[in-house]
Amino acid sequence: RRGLKGKARKLFYKAIVRGRETVRVGDCAVFLSSPGRPQLPYVGRVESLWESWSACMVVRVKWFYHPEETRLGKRHRDGKNALYQSSHEDENDVQTISHRCQVVSRDEYEHLIRRRKPGGVSNDLFYQAGTYEPTTGQLVSAEGVAIVS
Repeated sequence: RRGLKGKARKLFYKAIVRGRETVRVGDCAVFLSSPGRPQLPYVGRVESLWESWSACMVVRVKWFYHPEETRLGKRHRDGKNALYQSSHEDENDVQTISHRCQVVSRDEYEHLIRRRKPGGVSNDLFYQAGTYEPTTGQLVSAEGVAIVS
């Protein structure tokens, strides 16, 4: 659909195809990060996709935070692939999308992990441990309980 006229015109898309993979609005994805942080990949939810007036493909991302990236840091309750949904959003070139991933509830995560083959990789499966507000440092568990130090 067409956006505003003139230089601000944007052409929005519901999905893009990257290689053999289709990434849709609402999907979670792993984004390219610096080589120094392979154990903490950037993970976000695709909020929108568009082509800018300069023909650049852009993705608006709502970011997840790893427990280690929060003000409280990683706690013993945080599992290996825990993530916190945040209100932090920004825009990036779609070329920064590495691949789709799944961010599910902890129950669904444990169910899916049990069904995987022994030794199977889980670098594309995460669970949402709660929410994190980076401006205030507030953490809230998935059950809605505030987490304090």
